[in-house]
Amino acid sequence: MMMKRTVLIARPMHSLVHKYVIGMHRQRHLVGSFSQLRVFSSATNEAKEKETTAEINKEKAAEVPGSSSQHTYQAETKSLLRIVSNALYSEREIFVRELVSNACDALEKARQRANAGKQLADPSEALEVRITVDKNQKEIIFQDGGIGMRREELAENLGTIALSGSRKYVESLQDKDSNASIIGQFGVGFYSAFMVGDKVTVESKSAVPSSDPGVACRWSSSDGAETFELVDLEPNSIARGTKVRIAVKSDALEFLDEEKLISIVKKYSNFAAFPVIVGTKRANEIDALWAKNPNEINDDEYNKFYRFAFKSAWDTPTYIHHFRADAPLDIKALLYIPSFHTERAGMNRLEPQVSLYSRKVLIEGPCRDLLPDWLRFVRGVVDSEDLPLSISREKSQDAALLRKVKDVLVRKLLRFLHEKATKDREKYLNFYTDFNVFLKEGLCSDFDRRLDIAKLLFFDSSRDVELPKPKEEENNAYDDKTKPIKSHETEKLLARLSSFDEYISRLSADDDNKIYFLQAPSREAALASPYYEPFKKTNRECLFVYNTIDDFVMSNIGKYNDRDIVHAEAYSPNISDDDDENKQEEKDSEKKEKKTRLDSAQIEALAKWMTTELPDRLTSVESTSKLTDSPAVVTDAESGAIRRMMAHASQHNAGISIPPLPPQKLLINAKHPIITSLHTLIQDLPIDSTSDQAQLARHAANQLLDNALVAAGLMDDPRSMLSRLNFFLETALSKKSN
Repeated sequence: MMMKRTVLIARPMHSLVHKYVIGMHRQRHLVGSFSQLRVFSSATNEAKEKETTAEINKEKAAEVPGSSSQHTYQAETKSLLRIVSNALYSEREIFVRELVSNACDALEKARQRANAGKQLADPSEALEVRITVDKNQKEIIFQDGGIGMRREELAENLGTIALSGSRKYVESLQDKDSNASIIGQFGVGFYSAFMVGDKVTVESKSAVPSSDPGVACRWSSSDGAETFELVDLEPNSIARGTKVRIAVKSDALEFLDEEKLISIVKKYSNFAAFPVIVGTKRANEIDALWAKNPNEINDDEYNKFYRFAFKSAWDTPTYIHHFRADAPLDIKALLYIPSFHTERAGMNRLEPQVSLYSRKVLIEGPCRDLLPDWLRFVRGVVDSEDLPLSISREKSQDAALLRKVKDVLVRKLLRFLHEKATKDREKYLNFYTDFNVFLKEGLCSDFDRRLDIAKLLFFDSSRDVELPKPKEEENNAYDDKTKPIKSHETEKLLARLSSFDEYISRLSADDDNKIYFLQAPSREAALASPYYEPFKKTNRECLFVYNTIDDFVMSNIGKYNDRDIVHAEAYSPNISDDDDENKQEEKDSEKKEKKTRLDSAQIEALAKWMTTELPDRLTSVESTSKLTDSPAVVTDAESGAIRRMMAHASQHNAGISIPPLPPQKLLINAKHPIITSLHTLIQDLPIDSTSDQAQLARHAANQLLDNALVAAGLMDDPRSMLSRLNFFLETALSKKSN
């Protein structure tokens, strides 16, 4: 700042000829400023020199005279250092995670030694990790009060890679596909310091009390150097544990910011077992709940961890599954099922939300390989100390073992949800209402687990449920969570929802061995569907499905508990037309005459005429006793839901249209007025007649078929019926006016 001010003052001195007095004043001020600057600069330089000299003198005083020695890296170690510095890790910030992890490991060893009743050097030294920044010296210091290392341990751990076969391991490291072969042979976390440091110095003192030479030692080396130096230190000159001092490179100065270091610690080492203090702030303040006994944790602690670990979470999780498994390896898991998901609100597709940890240190977060994509709504943490990791500790090394871990997690989750559905049906159905689409996606994509997922599915049922209507004042009441109480209709829907097991339990002994479902846009449409009429006749229960994916779900399940799952059109109860008419007459005492019904000859004549007039649309026409109120239905047709999916897909393929419907098989209700009237209309009608009567009959036959296609969900474009419907309107209105 002084130099900047001096320059600004110097510029006006060119005008001394015109403003001598003012110029002289500024000249005196300028001279004074330069004098102050020289004094300040000199004082600053002297202070820095004294500080540096004091530091050097302090280090020299701590050294044991004559103990310094130079060592050459093994060739393999030099190769490793080059790879670590340039290519091994995906992010440079990983060095913080690695050094904190090493420090925590050292602290844990010291704690175990103390717990075993063995003596520790410097017993008052705190079991914590301290990270400090020296911006003047451009250094980052990592220090712990852990187990420490002797001279020979420093030389062995930091100067070599492995005891044997090192060259092959390093050579395989340069082949990305061969990373698995080097895991577990040596640790390279320490070398990550060279990603950001020109020089790294390590001072360490063993926690084992001893006065022997080498109990305290300094190791130092520079990035790219082929040698490292070892110097013995006076044991009393340093504290127990290890101090790593990194001289930061010019292109890594952003790591001299304490707030940045705190954020890195929170990201990777937030759940470290020991305090990690950056400057004067503790960076890790939340315990790793997954490592604790579930019986020792209350709901408030679970919820606090949930909101801390998942910053975007504002809700209270519906379910919390905290468990430990020991096969195929020891894992600890804490999984949350939220009460809300953004996909339902039309927002972006959810990304995986379960992170992989090893010994409370983040390895991969989130990890796409821990759960299948259809469980992407699950949030949580999975920790395994035994999972083999890649050399950079950023991925699992054993893909096959990770698949087994995934299998364990999925089985645990499915079993957990099934227990919840059994024990607290209402709470589970509230969850199911929002998240059923994920379960259905899983059933369609995970063939091996489809039957386990099928146990968790619920569908609307044709059975009616009567619930007492709540009082009017209770409809506006609120529960403890300030959510409106469900409406009466919503409660009825939840009561009607049925699992496959519940559906089977209500079937009578003489029912056929099948589970029937009917796909419709709504319950009202399902109840009015011609395919539901035979179920009303026999009082047989049918499941109603309303989503397009449900048709795929049912076909993918195929069979449940040895019962075929089939569409409602396949239901063929043994009820004759005569029996049905007698029942109708008994129910309606006002009717004195039987309904008019076509005989077999008339049915055959009508069928022949329709297939002749509509050869491109009909394969056959037959009579059925299944219908009561509807004139006709198509059968043996493709799924309407699949047809709609094909239409949707065709919209995304320019120039590709959905294939036309193939000719259909039509079943007619021989006693329905439309059918009997159509038969009357075509009697004695010449073939290829162009009369108004013939035109009306052809339009009626086409509309009869289109109505059946609409009921089946197979009508591609209803606009194709408009001209025909206008014809019917014109005909009806003209007759009315006449």
